[in-house]
Amino acid sequence: MAKVRNDAVRWEINDHAANRRIDFPELMMLGYDRFQEASPLADHQHDGCYEFVYVDNGRVTWEVDGDYYPSFTGQIFHTRPGEWHRARLNFIEPCSIWWFILRDPADYPGWLSFNDEDRHQIHQALQQLPRIVSVDSRVREQFYKLRSLLEAEEHSAAFRVRHHLVDILLQLLYPPAAARQLPLDLKESMLALTAQIDAAPERRWSNKELAALAGVSESHFYRLFHNLHGQSPANYMDRIRINRACELLRQPGANVTAVALDLGYKTSQHFATVFKKYIGVSPSSWRSSS
Repeated sequence: MAKVRNDAVRWEINDHAANRRIDFPELMMLGYDRFQEASPLADHQHDGCYEFVYVDNGRVTWEVDGDYYPSFTGQIFHTRPGEWHRARLNFIEPCSIWWFILRDPADYPGWLSFNDEDRHQIHQALQQLPRIVSVDSRVREQFYKLRSLLEAEEHSAAFRVRHHLVDILLQLLYPPAAARQLPLDLKESMLALTAQIDAAPERRWSNKELAALAGVSESHFYRLFHNLHGQSPANYMDRIRINRACELLRQPGANVTAVALDLGYKTSQHFATVFKKYIGVSPSSWRSSS
């Protein structure tokens, strides 16, 4: 398979071999990834730790215990200690994400300097946390500040690292009203449209059609959709179509031309161009590697 274009940075906080100057055992790792094309992300888990993933741009579909969890721009996905999880089809879609791995407060006395009573309350709250939580876009600032502190490696940084982590956790446990609430009718319309698009990837929707179904102007629909998904409707539909193509090409006896036609492409050449744009390899190479 071709080399994947991907910008990735990792900060291993407890890497003693790297002589880290920040002593912060609760935070195992912080990371940032900007995937320009689909990239492998197979089954993995974190013993004794939670993982939190903030979608900075795009969409990522996760799989946990056979259930799928689509997460969009401005949402945080999380897994509990020991849970096996992966990206859908073992490939993460083009996107930008921040993520961190944090020790379970139940197993770590003195966790983030909380007393035992508070620590156990946070543990209980995390156990009941929905798999996907919408947060305020300002949470992005906390990740940038964490990154700066870990790169500077100042001796006095642990207090500020703790502050930014607690701020992120508070947004998860108590989402701001703006992130939590949308007008019910508009929320239902946008969710229904997303479900329709996902269910019929071969259909070529126009923004005018979708806006009419949502009951808003075309320009307002575009803004709503972009805010929800972090991309244009056309780009979103291309990605849904290619995700479906990946599934079809993994079926026994799959034919590239037949898949292209089933998904509404006029030629297999056009299909191959779009497929390689998002996946990084040709449809036939994908089929062979499956």
